Amino acid sequence: MSKIIVATPPIPGETLPMLRLARLLAARGHQVTVLAGSGYRDAVERAGMRFVALGGTADYDVAEIMAERERRALPAGPASIAFDWTHLFVESVPDQHRSLQGLLADDPEQYLIANVLFLGAFPAAMGAPGPRPLRWVGVSVMPLVHGPNPGPMGMVPAGPGEDQAAADAVFAAALGAVRDRFGELLHGLGAVGEVAPLLDAAILGPEATAVLTVPGFEFDRPDLPSSVHLVGALPAVDSEGWTPPAWWPELDGRRPVVAVTQGTLMNSDLSQLVEPALTGLAALDVTVVVALGGRDPAALSVPVPANAHVSRYLPFDRLLPLADVFITNGGAGGVHQALAAGVPVIVAGTTEDKPANAARIAHHRLGATLGTATPSASAVASAVTTVLADDDIRDNVSRLAKVYADHDAVGLIERLTLG
Repeated sequence: MSKIIVATPPIPGETLPMLRLARLLAARGHQVTVLAGSGYRDAVERAGMRFVALGGTADYDVAEIMAERERRALPAGPASIAFDWTHLFVESVPDQHRSLQGLLADDPEQYLIANVLFLGAFPAAMGAPGPRPLRWVGVSVMPLVHGPNPGPMGMVPAGPGEDQAAADAVFAAALGAVRDRFGELLHGLGAVGEVAPLLDAAILGPEATAVLTVPGFEFDRPDLPSSVHLVGALPAVDSEGWTPPAWWPELDGRRPVVAVTQGTLMNSDLSQLVEPALTGLAALDVTVVVALGGRDPAALSVPVPANAHVSRYLPFDRLLPLADVFITNGGAGGVHQALAAGVPVIVAGTTEDKPANAARIAHHRLGATLGTATPSASAVASAVTTVLADDDIRDNVSRLAKVYADHDAVGLIERLTLG
């Protein structure tokens, strides 16, 4: 048994995979302490693990930050990404550092497995006073963004007919100011040395980094550093004890099943993706299953058609093996779970890592991309019709599902951490 701190910023899409990893490590006999936002205390303690809340500004509500007037006024792209990196990750570094230092001061004989967007391990690693963990391993939920030319590896790949070099320059300039602020905070805590470009630092700063992806989904990276490992996807949450709804037997393969979700964070406005999907697919000979990520079905402003079922929550480990197409706004967790289950993916998303995931799906022909977070009903219907009829897409996804099956993400992360 080893003592492991699992640390993560309080963002659902980043925290939930880390909590799943923490539970799986605890099940292997390790003593796990979760350092996360205070809203996750109950979930962690119910799972039998020790929980410590982040302190000060590190314990924020991501929905409040994303709803700020300044943030809402920014267009999707480099400017909004720079705002998010600054306010969600960089400004909380001092309080993340102090929270982590408190745990290590109590017991320095602990390993650290941190989401790569938890930047609070950098100060001590760069010479600031205080104890360091036995080993620091990063876990990346987002796609690989390290490299001299972010291009399709980054979060803002150029669109058709656009100049990728120009897009890269705008992206780099926007994040340059974020790096300057990161360096200012680090040096204020006593760190020394030059700060790397932020996206490189997040991936290359830890002693080893596990990226929750596989070869075949990522772009070819012959320059990938030896400290970076593609470890596969985490297994889906175990749904033991879940009772299927009365309509579940309809998913018996007699007609294609289209699973739809808007995720757990960007689902406040269901008119963006869920409602166009319900409307557009109503006339198709498919069964539509919508998981609302915790939202009440009463929030829908369109009628639920006869060929659709809508639920507040559905476990993906039960749903995806029965699906023929997965429609999502493009968060990495759902994308990887679908592909690992052998299900083609249709992406509609323009923020965070979603364009990068969409670029990989398009490049490897693993589904389709809609190019917008607010597709029309007809665009959704057309994409589903196209994907269902494309044998090459299904073959590509089937081959990739075997690659996922060959990777044991938890075991690999365990070995990277403990040796």
